[in-house]
Amino acid sequence: MTLSQYLIFTLTYFIAVITPGPGLAAIIARALGRGLHGMPFFVAGFIFGDLTLFIVAAAGLAALAEAYAPILIVVRWGGAAYLIYLAYGLWTSPISTDLGATDPSQSESPWALFLSTYSLTISNPKAILFFAALLPALLDLTTLSLRDYFILTLTIATMISTGLMIYASAASRARVLFTSEKARRRINRVTGTMLAIVAVVMAAL
Repeated sequence: MTLSQYLIFTLTYFIAVITPGPGLAAIIARALGRGLHGMPFFVAGFIFGDLTLFIVAAAGLAALAEAYAPILIVVRWGGAAYLIYLAYGLWTSPISTDLGATDPSQSESPWALFLSTYSLTISNPKAILFFAALLPALLDLTTLSLRDYFILTLTIATMISTGLMIYASAASRARVLFTSEKARRRINRVTGTMLAIVAVVMAAL
């Protein structure tokens, strides 16, 4: 892998990361509704989802992925169901004007947060298209060394975490504009609706 190939891949991938889609909608909705609480686990699902698609594409395992399609469908529906649960929590949880407070009745499993975004990523047409069609056009996967794969893995993890956290941080800071109980209820319901829409789109993919 040459330096020019690497730079082109990095730029193209980062643009793909920050392009609007179901993933960004989920990140923004989550940050507006809950701030950065649990966000590392939420973002980790996207990271490992993209790394899974990268490994499948690089190893030429498309046939294997197709064989396990029923399992992936179950995972996708499970992730969609959890996003619906999060949306329901945003609609029904008590409103607090303390932006640093979290509702103990709405405790969230880090593992469930991770799986919800992991399943969203591996079923996201935008991500699948990038790794299945665009990646081979950017890099000759048959000539990559182990060192190249290591560098690309670190790059993917860095680019997606950076891109998503930029959006998450901006959305979380925007919460200060909604300090009254009425405004907080409205933003919770809007973000809950956004998550529900993402879940429906995810289940329909």
